[in-house]
Amino acid sequence: MKRGLAILIGAIAAGLCMFLCVQMTLGSRKEAAQAMPKENGSLLPELHWLENWLGLDADQTQKVKALHLAYLPKCEDLCHRVHLSNEEILALSGRSPQLDAPMRSAIEERAKLTVECQQALLEHVYQTAACLRPDQSRKYLDLMVPYTLGLPD
Repeated sequence: MKRGLAILIGAIAAGLCMFLCVQMTLGSRKEAAQAMPKENGSLLPELHWLENWLGLDADQTQKVKALHLAYLPKCEDLCHRVHLSNEEILALSGRSPQLDAPMRSAIEERAKLTVECQQALLEHVYQTAACLRPDQSRKYLDLMVPYTLGLPD
């Protein structure tokens, strides 16, 4: 059950992230922003699972939503930077049949960006956990910290 829930949460988070990346990549974020229903500037259906799963009260739900909305611009920026980094690596790979200095440098920069992304998301997860009761926080952290760090169950 725990593994299935982790997979579901991971799929939802990955889907949301990929959606945001695709929207930024295609340059149609403005059109999507106008067409999709939002609450305070953000798509929030992804928070309903958390509210239901942990049984959040109204105050907790508002705090979690506020944190989510505050984190979203940073998430979008990091996603855009990952996309640009990936494009650079792919362009470099097409120019040389070997692992040369520019490719090594681009890969190192991508690795630093990956660390930055994990740290930002982990900080957000801990901030969210701080809004919860101790039992809710432990349950949330037990699920999200391994997922955030890309660790297997």
